[in-house]
Amino acid sequence: MHIKWKKKFKPSLVLERISSVRTVNPEGGPSAYGFELENYLPVLQSMLEFPNAAEDLDTNSLVWIGLNKVKDQLTPDSFLRTINEELSKRLATKENVYLFLTSISIDNQDIPRKLTIDDVEISFLAGDYPSRFKSRIELLRAHDSPVTPEPRNYCRLIAKVKAKSPTAAVSKALRAIDLQRALWCLMGNPRIQIVFGDTGLAPINVVRLGSLHTLHLSDGNPAFDGFWSEPGFKETKIFRLNKPNVVQSNSQWTLRQIRLSKYGGCLSTALLRFVRALDESDANTAFLRLWGALESLSTSGGGNNDSVVSRCSALFRDYDFHRQVLEHLREYRNASVHAGEESDNARIYCYQLQLYFVNLMWFHLRSAKFFRSLDEAKSFLDLPMDKEKLQRQLQLIQKAQKFIA
Repeated sequence: MHIKWKKKFKPSLVLERISSVRTVNPEGGPSAYGFELENYLPVLQSMLEFPNAAEDLDTNSLVWIGLNKVKDQLTPDSFLRTINEELSKRLATKENVYLFLTSISIDNQDIPRKLTIDDVEISFLAGDYPSRFKSRIELLRAHDSPVTPEPRNYCRLIAKVKAKSPTAAVSKALRAIDLQRALWCLMGNPRIQIVFGDTGLAPINVVRLGSLHTLHLSDGNPAFDGFWSEPGFKETKIFRLNKPNVVQSNSQWTLRQIRLSKYGGCLSTALLRFVRALDESDANTAFLRLWGALESLSTSGGGNNDSVVSRCSALFRDYDFHRQVLEHLREYRNASVHAGEESDNARIYCYQLQLYFVNLMWFHLRSAKFFRSLDEAKSFLDLPMDKEKLQRQLQLIQKAQKFIA
């Protein structure tokens, strides 16, 4: 459970550059850095492989403190030693209870009063926040907000979370809230939509976060002197579920299937990538992020887009038709990534791509108890769609079994 260097990097080259712009005081330890450090820190962070235990920690501050604690020569070994000391210290820190306050664009009559997701207890309020959170108003008044205030008709919620730091608490709370939003959007997002004017610039998701988030202690006092905001926030109309009981039942089933799956973590991450992709106002950006979510469940890395096309089209009875649509989407993806091309039809492409993500996700969820790994599920989708070819493969497998015996 230690931080390691990724094998493909040469950290000494970056650390030498950092050493050249830092000065060390007589007592040991750096006293100042040159402004070039801002260029080097993100590179240094990318070179590190963090353990799963550090998932909710602020890795930016880990890297910064690791650098500051090196009192002599800055080398890959000395830096790794100090950053792992800081990691051990943070992991040993006692967890505190935090309350994360935000809002979402859904009618509170359609949803349960409470949900628990990944040990985060989410309470959906019928009205405004309780009076003990008046500090939230004071916080927002004390700091200039880059976005508009949260809409009055959005459903207020409080996420109760245990974490070792305020940053970890916010990350954990948003992950749980976004996972539930992903389930609502998976079932509620329109499959296609005719839009006019400014509506065409709005995100596709029907359930979106409010503009401002604050973090508090159990007594209601601020846990952090500031707030978090949604960049580029656009207010949307309140979403009403057509069949609340069915949606809630399906949500519970989905979370249960994720827990049962051998690769449930991959499914959760893909859902988060899906919902955060379609939070984007720019349809071209949303498309690329959604393609990444689809890739995470249909390829084995390395940018093999052939696998995306073949495995996703295998989910449909009219296999050949959907292969053509996916080839068209892949063409746009490649043009966008490699040539920087954008399209006025990007929003339509997002709706088309959403169809394949949704069907692929339901496939994985329905098969949660069957497949032993994500790679095994991908291999299943590589099987031929032709009955005669499939029958021949079965004969070959049976022959192989006899041969081995």
